[in-house]
Amino acid sequence: MEENILNVLNNNKIIPAKIREARIARGLSLKELSEKVGVTSQAISQYELGTSIPSAVIFLNLVNELEFPSTFFYQETAVNNIISNSATYFRSNKNISKKVKDALKIRIQWLDNINEYMLKYVNLPIADLPNFDDLLDDEEFNRIAIEEIALRLREYWKLGESPITNMVNLLQKKGFVISKIKFNNKKIDAFSQWYNGKPYIVLGNDKGSAVRSRFDLAHELGHLIMHKNINQEDLSNKIVLDRIEKEADMFAAAFLLPLTSFNKEVISSSINHFTILKKRWKVSIAAMIRRCQDGEILTDNQIRYLKSQMIKEGYYKKEPLDDEIEGEMPYLFKQVFNLLLDNNLLNKSEILDQISLNSDEAETIFCLEPGYFESESKPIILAQIK
Repeated sequence: MEENILNVLNNNKIIPAKIREARIARGLSLKELSEKVGVTSQAISQYELGTSIPSAVIFLNLVNELEFPSTFFYQETAVNNIISNSATYFRSNKNISKKVKDALKIRIQWLDNINEYMLKYVNLPIADLPNFDDLLDDEEFNRIAIEEIALRLREYWKLGESPITNMVNLLQKKGFVISKIKFNNKKIDAFSQWYNGKPYIVLGNDKGSAVRSRFDLAHELGHLIMHKNINQEDLSNKIVLDRIEKEADMFAAAFLLPLTSFNKEVISSSINHFTILKKRWKVSIAAMIRRCQDGEILTDNQIRYLKSQMIKEGYYKKEPLDDEIEGEMPYLFKQVFNLLLDNNLLNKSEILDQISLNSDEAETIFCLEPGYFESESKPIILAQIK
């Protein structure tokens, strides 16, 4: 490690912007990082601007405190685009700090860097969406328009009106890049962004509910389709933010629970019946009740009864089947890495060097099992060698 650091410093290979990227990724201010490293805030600022180069001791402290390998700081990636100007949609509660959001946005840049690198070796699915121009002219969407967008997408993807078996599998096949990471923040469920012409969705893997994660995916899909013309500045407007969150929720419900077919299956207003429906549709009972309310499938009295039962049984906190319905894990990156390994195009050390993250973080963001970079890998499906 120390020899690598000396080589980096002696050859003046440090890319100043990568120091800033690492600091932002860890959610640290200049002052907070300076206190950890043992220098002034001004010194950290100078390192990030390139007007000063850290000594070997200071650089070692930066590597250790920020928990990045030394290779991270001299890898030439899209360093000028650390925080993309395209809108990032956060499925979250209110009052998420800019520091936290910026730290998470960088994960999409990391995903994109490796996605671009993989394209040198394999063919990957590209975003496959129908033309919605005639429906996306308006800034705001009413329920009818959203239902039409969801229906058209189902028709284009030839899904029929049946439950979607696996949302992760579906979206990966349609060119969406998906990751699951631990947010360590109860306020955030998921976020998404069009980056470098590709749709990215990052889910939380610490929520413990497969059906909630599926709804999050559909919600983010709604943002990526309906709100491409929303910029980051627009999202600072609470009225705009509340509106697009509501629209994305309506889209998710319409996409997962098409009215014409779901309506036929709602034959009772008992919680037990909705538990059966949950197993089939893989949508939460709470979301199905809301769908019945908005779609006027049940009467107001039936909706009130169901909600009272949800409160009585404590189901707004944890529903039946939450521990039984299996979660859906993204597998695209693992598949490609295994293809590269099995065809002797790269070894695990070379892949990890290209990723330039510590192994634990790489395994998390690319949805690999713990110890992946120490164990043997096996082949799987989505990509084809060029």
